[in-house]
Amino acid sequence: MPSTIRPVSSKRDLAVFIALPRRIYADFPDFVAPLDHDRAQLIDPKKSAFWTHGEAAYWLAYDAENRPVGRISAQIDHLATGPQHEGAGFFGCLDAIDDAEVVAALVETARAFLAGKGKSLMRGPFTLSINAESGLLIEGFTAPPMVLMPWHPPYLRAHLEAAGCRLVKVLHSYAFDRRGSDLAERLEKLGMERRRRGFSVRSMRMDHLAEDAEFGRALFNGSWAANWGFVPVSPAEMAAMIKAFKPLLKSDYGVFVEKGDELVGFALFLPNVFEITGDLGGAPSPFGWLKLAWRGLTRRFTGGRAVLFGVAPRLVGSVSGASVSLILVDELMRRADITGVQDLECGWILDDNYAMTSVVEWLGAQSTRRFGVFEASIQPLRAE
Repeated sequence: MPSTIRPVSSKRDLAVFIALPRRIYADFPDFVAPLDHDRAQLIDPKKSAFWTHGEAAYWLAYDAENRPVGRISAQIDHLATGPQHEGAGFFGCLDAIDDAEVVAALVETARAFLAGKGKSLMRGPFTLSINAESGLLIEGFTAPPMVLMPWHPPYLRAHLEAAGCRLVKVLHSYAFDRRGSDLAERLEKLGMERRRRGFSVRSMRMDHLAEDAEFGRALFNGSWAANWGFVPVSPAEMAAMIKAFKPLLKSDYGVFVEKGDELVGFALFLPNVFEITGDLGGAPSPFGWLKLAWRGLTRRFTGGRAVLFGVAPRLVGSVSGASVSLILVDELMRRADITGVQDLECGWILDDNYAMTSVVEWLGAQSTRRFGVFEASIQPLRAE
């Protein structure tokens, strides 16, 4: 299909850009539209914390009848430093109808933008940071929707590869289902009471939420700094996440493991907001917003996602570090009776992080979905 690519240059364009997936995927039974309001928190330059440390451009593809049929972003993340990010720019927000030419035109537009910024490599998709929504869904299309996990149609991978993008990393999402599982028994076999000795565990302090969030952010960044693709979570991003989910957060959603006065482990999970938004569509009516407010006050969530999980950098790869990780998992499972969360999804985990994948699989977690990260080389622009 011949298509025209236009930059997003107005408030109206941005509204079309944000709403596009729910319009073009409306007939897919496995797609559940997130709220446009929530999408804006990730994408809108006036609302997204990404713009405190990055820059981005957006484009829409239109068909011959001037209907929007695809979208893409290209972005520079100034926090993405170090050898593994050398020459790298990023793309994201990739959604399109089932048409290879449309996807190719979008990819080429993003690649040309990054070439103009002096980049030699394009990596993604990310919305907009690797710490928000990462990768293109390549397996698990029928899995129930989960907070901050993107959905894409099966055809998009082939079109992206046909446009010159190669798969370089696979990100796994694993789920623990506490109902009817033997997770408690498996943890007990690891001697959890013995492993807990010398450590103390506390919940997130709702009256000191900003302070605890900063403690957790710093530990998470230190824990994962050596991993592929790492970009630190910025203070602004952490503050934005806490602000967005604060009405739904409970103290038991955050777990801190301490040894003496030292913080050595941290985990934070978010309730799966799709449980209260999934049937409202992306743009609820006034009555829909009232229904959402009531659900937020009264609903006991049964599912959630661990979005931050880490141990003190000095313990990474050690026996003590493994114990702290297990204490975090054990504590999250123990709190299910209090929080009501029986399904806990952990994502993402790199497919070649064998130490982590082997542990979660031994604990009985099931892989629910996989996301692909793709790269494409960028040819430098020729001087006039």
